[in-house]
Amino acid sequence: MGRVAGSRNGREPYWRLVLARWKRSGLSVRAFCLAEGVSAPSFYWWRRELQRRDQPKPAFLPVHVLADKAESPAGSIEVVLANGRCLRVGAGFDPQTLVQVVELLEAGERSW
Repeated sequence: MGRVAGSRNGREPYWRLVLARWKRSGLSVRAFCLAEGVSAPSFYWWRRELQRRDQPKPAFLPVHVLADKAESPAGSIEVVLANGRCLRVGAGFDPQTLVQVVELLEAGERSW
């Protein structure tokens, strides 16, 4: 291959090539790893890691902090989506639920 799997800069490109060869081979993971002399646990780890790295990254939105506290009661937040719609959330909200709601609202916009 030319590059060593353990070399500092060669790990990710090396494993991308290994996984591409495996996909083309038609072999099971076990048979491929035996034929290539590759560690099966390393194969599975890199396959999962590269799938994770290839996932789309969440988009960041601009955040504006209001200086006037009268506009926003303590503990509440206001989220303005890219389309201009506003989502006001009171104190004591569940952050995970808010993330899901925003994702649903943004996904809904793309499908309209």
